[in-house]
Amino acid sequence: MFYVLSNPFLPAASPTNAIVLIIAAATFCAVLRKSKCAAWFAVTCACALAMAGLTPVAIWLMLPLENRFPQWQTGAHTAPDGIIALGGEAGARLSALAELSRHFPEARLVYSGPGERIFAAEELLKTFARLGGDPSRIIMEARSRSTFENAVYSNELIKPNLGERWLLVTSAMHMPRAIGTFRHAGFRVEAYPVESNTGDNAQVSPAFTAGRKALRELDTAMREWTALAAYRLMGRTDALFPAP
Repeated sequence: MFYVLSNPFLPAASPTNAIVLIIAAATFCAVLRKSKCAAWFAVTCACALAMAGLTPVAIWLMLPLENRFPQWQTGAHTAPDGIIALGGEAGARLSALAELSRHFPEARLVYSGPGERIFAAEELLKTFARLGGDPSRIIMEARSRSTFENAVYSNELIKPNLGERWLLVTSAMHMPRAIGTFRHAGFRVEAYPVESNTGDNAQVSPAFTAGRKALRELDTAMREWTALAAYRLMGRTDALFPAP
């Protein structure tokens, strides 16, 4: 239900779109002289929008999310029993799954939420084969449409034993919420973050690009922080900001 209700409102709910709408409404009220404070409010919001596009606010918001879980080093760990890749941005996650499958030929492979809007399931498997993976090893979990459903349906499908070790492949920014949700579902997983926007080290200062890209990144970061809070309020994750 949360997935169905939230998606239609995502464009309007993004911080930058909300600020633009507020500026338009405040300017309209100022022109009609409905409120003496409207003009000042419009100017304040316009300044906030300019700051968002001209300063690395988005990067500051992304850094704690993307560096919450360290990079998983293949040679420093024993072989996992299985690997789960979450749907969404199929490119990097599928590439990571293919690479891990070659390193760990005995591991079970699960792709949760095939993301039909990006790849049909058959096309996804063909892509996996082109990346050097064996499509016959992948178990497809095709029902989930959200992180919560990824965790619940994967747990139902796999029924992992307490002693098993599973890797979870998803974007670095999404990893805290994904780990917390899987833990809450009773599925203990280890983080394998990919698709980092800010680099692999919190000390690294990523390149900042002002303008439209900065605003898009702000929307992305704010959505993830909002989703973390919402999942905690709904009891879908084990902590507000899950840690290793």
